[in-house]
Amino acid sequence: MNNTKEIIKIQSHIRKYLSYRDVNDKRFGVILNKLVDKLSLRICKYHELFSLPLIGEQWEETLHRSFEDIGYSTTWVPNRSHKIGEDMSLKNISKTRISCKSGQLVKNKTLDKNCVKFNGSRTTSYKTLEEKIRHLSKSHDDYYFMLSKTKPFNFRYKLLVFNSSICKVDKLDWCLSKSGKSWNGNGAFIATIGKSMSDQLWTTLPIDKIQYVIDIDCRKIED
Repeated sequence: MNNTKEIIKIQSHIRKYLSYRDVNDKRFGVILNKLVDKLSLRICKYHELFSLPLIGEQWEETLHRSFEDIGYSTTWVPNRSHKIGEDMSLKNISKTRISCKSGQLVKNKTLDKNCVKFNGSRTTSYKTLEEKIRHLSKSHDDYYFMLSKTKPFNFRYKLLVFNSSICKVDKLDWCLSKSGKSWNGNGAFIATIGKSMSDQLWTTLPIDKIQYVIDIDCRKIED
């Protein structure tokens, strides 16, 4: 009887969590819908001056200013922070820690899918694979705003917005590569921790797992 009560209690907590997450994602979707036009305009304005892709702190500030355009204040500050995960959050709105990222659009042969490849934290301060996975899988952010592109760059982006929990690396099966130069994680997506690159995480995530995919085309600026 006690076991039954405990199971019911756990299921209730799970339902509440899923319900809250669903409501939060829907609310975030409404904000994103308002944001797209302003953000696209700012990105294309950037390319009136520059031919190189929008990345790094410039991408962060572009997103921050676009949120301001639609009436939302963020916590972003221009200090070139190297904080892991969160680059900004929306003030007075919970569960909106945003990590701004860049990604490369690729066709991955292993997964046989169109994917985005992006880098993550360096993990040299963690000695074992278990410690690295534990660190990388902690909750450092809520959403990724990933401005992705092809190589070579053609002034077209896909803005990928998704809950960062979908690519937590503790969901993968990990092993050491045959060469011993990297750890490889396999599952619904794939990841690599390369020993020659400061033990940095690289993730390859299928596009079909991403909640919001928004095309931004700035080619007309170059015509």
